[in-house]
Amino acid sequence: MIKQIKLQRQLGLLFSVLFIALLVSSVTANAEINTANIYSDVEKSVYQIRVINKQTGKKSSIGSGFVINRNDILATNYHVVSEYINDPNVYTLDYLSTNGKTGELELLDFDIVHDLAVVKTKNPMGIPLEISDIPEKGASLYSLGNPMDLGFTIVKGTNNGILTKDEDGNILFSGSLNPGMSGGPTLDEKGHVIGINVATSGNDISFLVPANYLRIVLDRVKANKFRPIDDRFVHSSGQLRHNSTKILNKILKNSWSGTRIGSFVVPAELDKSMRCWDASRKPKDDDLFRSFFTRCSNEDNIFLSSRLDVGSINYEYVWLDTEKLNSTRFYRRYEKVNNSIIGSHAGKRDVTNFSCHTDFTKVASQDFKTTICRRDYLKYKGLSDMLFTTALVGHKDKGFLFNLDLTGTDSKSALALFKRMLETFKWQN
Repeated sequence: MIKQIKLQRQLGLLFSVLFIALLVSSVTANAEINTANIYSDVEKSVYQIRVINKQTGKKSSIGSGFVINRNDILATNYHVVSEYINDPNVYTLDYLSTNGKTGELELLDFDIVHDLAVVKTKNPMGIPLEISDIPEKGASLYSLGNPMDLGFTIVKGTNNGILTKDEDGNILFSGSLNPGMSGGPTLDEKGHVIGINVATSGNDISFLVPANYLRIVLDRVKANKFRPIDDRFVHSSGQLRHNSTKILNKILKNSWSGTRIGSFVVPAELDKSMRCWDASRKPKDDDLFRSFFTRCSNEDNIFLSSRLDVGSINYEYVWLDTEKLNSTRFYRRYEKVNNSIIGSHAGKRDVTNFSCHTDFTKVASQDFKTTICRRDYLKYKGLSDMLFTTALVGHKDKGFLFNLDLTGTDSKSALALFKRMLETFKWQN
């Protein structure tokens, strides 16, 4: 009897193991079938997008794009076609299909803030893909494109949700996107577009633009009867000004946490998109003075061209004090530290020269020397780079610096931010 019971238990365990093995095998097979189906179903709707130099006839850069909305409409990234947008007399756009066919592309519209563009062809390009909402966290996703000019590729990964600290709310994708896949679609398990490939940080960490932003561009294209926009730089400027004002107004409405540096309590992170880091040098026994340094940034610039971006917000606090230096020597050290440079690569063909104004002001009952500088963008009307710097004066053994710079911003909103930040300073000697 006992042997019979043991045998029944062994048989039951064996059947359970076999059932689990079959179940795992079935899930794996289904996953493989899904990937294969997506590959075959979507391959003819995904293209390589190329920027071609008119003089040489050779491609200058490549990305990916996919058929959406109509069979002659493709979506891609703004940065994929940015060379053409900035220099249409030098470059042209075309596509390359998986079977080697090529053809010209016409730019219809773009969203420079969310790195999206929509182009049109003269020929039918395949079945338009459908846009869907982002699935739950942990869902499998499939990213498609043309990496490194090697041909059509599909990359499987996982949805890790919206980046809450990202102003644009991009999707974190645990898959390895490669150069050339930018602008390609990322699909859910039903084959619907939930995001557009945009960037990678390596180590299987990549980012997608949520497809709901593409819906907005497509609606705008339809309202414009599928005609190209009139003035690209006016179009860009309006989007950038609106975005800058929206972000700064949001920051101004936030409740800011404070942090102490030297004898001051100052604002720390102004928004969830900001990150602050301590960069103080390690003190030594023979130091002639002490210094503390905190730097904060939104770390989320907007791409305009290969050499130019805007949208950065950077601010820093520096505190110095001494018990060993006389006032003259300390002041010389203090002067060397007071050297703020704006974080932008804009040159003479991009912006005007800085115009600056300096005055003495009271901040937290202390005397400060404050300088405000502004330069304006030449092509992007209504956008400016703003540089604010203020330095504590009137102390023989103490110094404090606050620098704030914003690139490609609305000047009035930037000035409002600077004033409010100064108003929150507190002196605690």
